[in-house]
Amino acid sequence: MEFLNGYIKQAPDFRSAAINISPFGSDDIFRNNYIWRHYKSEEEAVELNGWPVTITESATSALDLILDSLSLRPKDEVWILTTSGNSYISGCVTRTIEKYCGWSRQQSAATAVILVNHEFGFIYPDVKSLQKLGLPIIEDAAYSMYSELDGGQPGSGGDFAIFSMAKMFPMQAGGLLFSSKGRRFNSRLSNDALNYFKSCFVFYHQHREQIIKARKEVHRQMAEVFAEAGFAPRFEPGVGEVPGAFLFKAEGHDLEGLKHFLQGEGIECSVFYGEDAFYLPCHQNMTRGHIDYLLTLVKDFLL
Repeated sequence: MEFLNGYIKQAPDFRSAAINISPFGSDDIFRNNYIWRHYKSEEEAVELNGWPVTITESATSALDLILDSLSLRPKDEVWILTTSGNSYISGCVTRTIEKYCGWSRQQSAATAVILVNHEFGFIYPDVKSLQKLGLPIIEDAAYSMYSELDGGQPGSGGDFAIFSMAKMFPMQAGGLLFSSKGRRFNSRLSNDALNYFKSCFVFYHQHREQIIKARKEVHRQMAEVFAEAGFAPRFEPGVGEVPGAFLFKAEGHDLEGLKHFLQGEGIECSVFYGEDAFYLPCHQNMTRGHIDYLLTLVKDFLL
């Protein structure tokens, strides 16, 4: 155990922090159980941005359902595009694709599907321009449920969109799947699980505006104090973008080491591989205290 500016590092087992990309905390287990019991939705379907959506176990499960429906062959490829153009892409996305076919960061003669990743709440700028290729377009908005760019939300330019409830709300799991053609999918969930996710979505979604405002403010504060410490933000949110994480630049630093150090302190984080950049939690339940704690640990390791 070590003492650092009023914080304890390397705490005894089971006494470390738990600061995650999701706003979920242990008490939410009991809150969500209460919501399931007392806030049952009377609606048969739920809507996001006025669109009917299918509830799934996760955004990854939603992606799996879409790919399963597209009759892909092993020699086909999914062309992956991202907001930043960086090489980073989550393993849960690539592993899901590999169940059905290959994937590439370049268009080729084998391209059968386009997947656009709206990274960390930051919107890929021109999905509609891809429509001329005549291929199915999947918008991965796992981190970007409430983001928009120039009035356009994820799903407005593609054939499908996937969203993560667990990355936006204090939930352990849950995803949403939108089909622009109104297609409904079998969610593969039990009735109890389906009702649980539906009740939680309806309950938390009513606080949409408060969530958006709080996330933007947390990101603003993080960008300010990290920049003062010499770590400029990697993304600057546009007017309609709602951050799903905070990314900062740290050229020439041991970011792989930082990842292992912070994860050992109970913080969900990683390197933004392909660049000298790093991402940390940034959500509506974080306070100035959380921000000071994260910065204190980052400075302790890197500076």
